[in-house]
Amino acid sequence: MSKKNIRILALGFFLSGLILVLSILIVPTNSEADAQNQEEVKTLKSEVSYLQNQIAEMEVAQADTQEAAAPDEKSEEEPEATNEDAEDENEEESEENPEEDAEQPSDDEEEPVISTTVTIGDGQPSSVATTQLMEQNIIEDRFDFDKFLEDKDYAPLVRPGTYEINSNMNYEEIAQALMGR
Repeated sequence: MSKKNIRILALGFFLSGLILVLSILIVPTNSEADAQNQEEVKTLKSEVSYLQNQIAEMEVAQADTQEAAAPDEKSEEEPEATNEDAEDENEEESEENPEEDAEQPSDDEEEPVISTTVTIGDGQPSSVATTQLMEQNIIEDRFDFDKFLEDKDYAPLVRPGTYEINSNMNYEEIAQALMGR
């Protein structure tokens, strides 16, 4: 090979290396794009969680509105029963179902403590936990508990994991447990 051909070959290698370096510096790498995508995913997840909580609040408000309207409709449609009618009905019910009266616990007896395990997966909102708690009869109304979490700004602090919860715990204690504290 002649000296001229070697110089042209060397110049070609140099230009190829220069183009490669510039492309790495100018074009973002996959790890940078992944970091940007992960940040966008986190933002979108927080927005979804916020919107789910807003939906839950609206459902509670709608249910409250419907409950407020329901008693008014009943009072207009059905005349009020007199005390005598109510007493007669109570006597008839107690005669028909003496076994039910025996099965019902008295007010003096305490309800048994219910213990359950709540599992929250990665990326799941706090409403998943409240649904599980309601299904296990730990809380009566999941919307009340969701509202409690939102009012106290605990909803975004609920962490993935498995938690032991029992029915003796109040909302604050349950929230602290779900936050891993």
